Amino acid sequence: MRSVGSLGSRGVFAIFLALSLVSCATTINDSAPTTSLAGGESSTSGQDTQTSLDESLSDRDLLAMMLGHIEELSAAMQKSDRKSAAKSLEQIDLIATTLKPRLSNLSDQLAADFDRVVALASSSLERNRPADADKALRFLPLIIDSLKNF
Repeated sequence: MRSVGSLGSRGVFAIFLALSLVSCATTINDSAPTTSLAGGESSTSGQDTQTSLDESLSDRDLLAMMLGHIEELSAAMQKSDRKSAAKSLEQIDLIATTLKPRLSNLSDQLAADFDRVVALASSSLERNRPADADKALRFLPLIIDSLKNF
């Protein structure tokens, strides 16, 4: 018969599992060497930087523009081209400023998902995490598709 105070093998395993999962964390090595293209940094964008948006553009048009800029951000981060990545992120933030209130009026969940995409795009440059730009690139089409429901 087991005693009440005994953890047993399942309890020990659960504690071990919990402790090992807590110790896993993302580590970013800022001292890792980076590479750049010959001749300096190059822009992946064929578009000029915009400082304002046409307010008459539809949500879908703005999201399509944003998708293009996130693609540029992802490509720039893969090439370690921080200058181009920063330009793309400026455009993403500009579009996000216009779109956020519109999406909030449609759905709180849609707005939260949109905020997550923008946060991933920002963290890709701020924390030097190209995978975050790729995640944003993967999640934004889901938001675009979900607009069909509104």
